Amino acid sequence: MASIGASDEETEKAGGLIPTAIAVAILTLVGGGGGAVLGMMLASPEPAAATAAPAEAPGAEIVDIEAGDLAESADKLPLKLMPLKPVLTNIYSPPQTWLRVEAALVYRDDGSADPEVLAAQIEADTLAFLRSVQLSQVEGTRGLMHLREDLRQRAKLRSPAVVDYLIQTMIAE
Repeated sequence: MASIGASDEETEKAGGLIPTAIAVAILTLVGGGGGAVLGMMLASPEPAAATAAPAEAPGAEIVDIEAGDLAESADKLPLKLMPLKPVLTNIYSPPQTWLRVEAALVYRDDGSADPEVLAAQIEADTLAFLRSVQLSQVEGTRGLMHLREDLRQRAKLRSPAVVDYLIQTMIAE
């Protein structure tokens, strides 16, 4: 009788494995088919009416500028690195603590703003922001990352040409 019970358990285990394998295979096929259909929908060519060339008048030049073309041309501008003057200020808390930050800006020189004026404005923003900081906010790697992100956002608000704000040195005393 003991051998009969053992074979029943084995057949129950094997019986549960086969339906599970079939269900996994069916779900895999359905997922793959859905992905293929979605891929074909996304890769479909543009409608013929939108790509048809308009009739050209003799001597007329047609210039077609799309928003994507403007973004691509802005991305092709070379990146430049502009070092900022060191900012030294006392911070909010603790009151006798001084913070010195040396930073640089990565920006695209698109001619929209004078780099020297932009640097002076961002240095002033950095000074104003650091005066409101508590030492516990900038301690450790997470604090440094949050500080860098806050200063980057302020710089990007000042000019859309700013790509990044790099903190080169930070000393708390």
